[in-house]
Amino acid sequence: MDNPVFIVGLPRTGSTLWLNLVSKNPEIFGIGELLFLTPPWRKDFRYFLKNSVGDLSKEENIRKMIELMFSGNMTQGITASFWQYEAKKFDTPDLKESIYRRVLESDKSLSSIFRAFIEEISSKNGFDRCCVKFPVFVNYIPELLKWYPNCKIIHITRDPRAIAVSRAGFHGEKKIKNRELMMLFAMAQYIWTSKLHFKYRKINNYALFRYEDLLASPEKTIRRLCDFAEIDFDPQMLTPQEGQASSITGKKSTGFNGESAYLWKDVITPMEEKIITAFTVKSMKRFGYDGGMVSG
Repeated sequence: MDNPVFIVGLPRTGSTLWLNLVSKNPEIFGIGELLFLTPPWRKDFRYFLKNSVGDLSKEENIRKMIELMFSGNMTQGITASFWQYEAKKFDTPDLKESIYRRVLESDKSLSSIFRAFIEEISSKNGFDRCCVKFPVFVNYIPELLKWYPNCKIIHITRDPRAIAVSRAGFHGEKKIKNRELMMLFAMAQYIWTSKLHFKYRKINNYALFRYEDLLASPEKTIRRLCDFAEIDFDPQMLTPQEGQASSITGKKSTGFNGESAYLWKDVITPMEEKIITAFTVKSMKRFGYDGGMVSG
């Protein structure tokens, strides 16, 4: 496998929906969020290797690593959704042995472990390509390109006001304390990722996709995605499986509803909208949002 599809972008930009619709394509095996690489303030796979596995020159530690990866236990560094909820169902002796052999015969680097994992789990499930929700941190695009020079990177984004509202958790008991601080953090991340997009935008195997476009024109947007990823369009992609619950309504959506992209307007205050728009207007334009509206 030399051309996996990677979905990158900030939290609450629809990454689960994007992964689900791509995974509906019969050519692609979907792998949920791994958080394989994250910023220093989060514990990622590197932390897991250092603190729970140890020296991989020892064969028993490779075995230990693989057992923990498929255990479904909350081991620090592998607590993302895939490790918690999906890995256990792929826990077979055949798959674990294949990964073990790949890692044992490799240089034991992070990229070798990652390649062994996604390639073997895809192959054992009958697929030659996969789509991975990895990472949410766009600054790791250079690593992905180094690991897979022919990969396809889908950078997903959304109106920053919707992201800020969603991150602040406005639905019912999910409403968090210090939501203003969370909104500021969401704005800072949005500005940062817009700069990265501006930096990477001319790379041939990188493309930007917006949440609002998907909900307003699903078939047109999905066909563009298929053309970019070099996969055949399949009508099944228009009916992705149920995604995450909305932070505003608390309900899960199974289809595409253009109006739902703007539910944030029902809960944001005029002052919050004014502040977020003022601080992110330049970044919004980088992503194709003009004056607070989606431009073509």
